[in-house]
Amino acid sequence: MRFSYNGNVIVISKGHLSPWKSPKSYLTVERTSDKNSVLMTLPDIAEILVNLVMVTREDDRIPNYQIPSDDCFAHLELQFKFYRLSSKIERVLGRTYQPNFMNHAKPGTAMPIVGGEDKYRTSSLLAADRYTCKCSPARASD
Repeated sequence: MRFSYNGNVIVISKGHLSPWKSPKSYLTVERTSDKNSVLMTLPDIAEILVNLVMVTREDDRIPNYQIPSDDCFAHLELQFKFYRLSSKIERVLGRTYQPNFMNHAKPGTAMPIVGGEDKYRTSSLLAADRYTCKCSPARASD
């Protein structure tokens, strides 16, 4: 994995629990294994665990990705822990963080987009050009 901060490549030392901190210490990126796994922390906002998992030939047996012999595939696993979210949170899967959320989907079925796919369609993963976009920190009144 390669990371950048404000357009500059950052180097995270090899080895378990090797941290990198942004110049003002707002962001910490820390290895959680020797390679392919980091924990990113924004204090009082979120923690994001990122794992890059290589797809082996055995893993490919059932889905049959048809990986060329001179190439490889990987899955990007992300886990989020948010702090002080507004009870009115939206965005993609955001409703799953609302206090009274109940998932009515049957286990094992494809994950539905709660509230309707059209409200969350976007031009890019990081773009804010959605019909519904509520991403402000919680206020005392929420």
